[in-house]
Amino acid sequence: MGILVKNLTVDAWVVIVMCGVLFLIAVWVMIDKFILVRRTDRANQGFLEHFREARDVLQVPGTGQHPRSSLARLYDAGLRELKKRDVSADGPRLSGASLDAVKAAVDADVVRENNRLNSLMVWLTIAISGGPFLGLLGTVVGVMITFAAIAAAGDVNVNAIAPGIAAALLATVAGLGVAIPALFGYNYLTSRMKTISSDMQIFVDEFVTRVAENYGQR
Repeated sequence: MGILVKNLTVDAWVVIVMCGVLFLIAVWVMIDKFILVRRTDRANQGFLEHFREARDVLQVPGTGQHPRSSLARLYDAGLRELKKRDVSADGPRLSGASLDAVKAAVDADVVRENNRLNSLMVWLTIAISGGPFLGLLGTVVGVMITFAAIAAAGDVNVNAIAPGIAAALLATVAGLGVAIPALFGYNYLTSRMKTISSDMQIFVDEFVTRVAENYGQR
């Protein structure tokens, strides 16, 4: 390893440093998103228990009791829409158009929640696709410099070529070292986020159905 580092050219160092920075960003994003999806999933489970146990759909504890739950935020958004229409046990009954409007408003918040979940994930895609190309660039430039130096010196000794080629290949290793962990992390997080997104869509339908049963026109 010492021989490889000693024979690294300036361009290879630049590529390796860039890969190192990209790796740190990818690790930070993966840790941040892992914590977010775990907390959101746990909070959603707690909120759903209260939501399904409540007899009155308007009397469920929302973000006040479940601040990290995306479902609680959707519930609060739906509750705001119902309050605008003065929905209560003794209030006016909701028409089909009003129920559609409430659902549309909550669906808009689903999109915002999905955007919140997927924010910064682009850095993982950059690491996955950009890391190997950066490494390949460093390797190609390093090999070119090695052969140019050999041509200038007129020495074709294998012992003179090998260290330079090996050092150039270290840039490719650095690029793959960025892309592979980012790929695993991206696939795992994407799967968890799709599950949370599906839960939100199911909740919206369940929420609107319960509102229609209790406060819709018959």
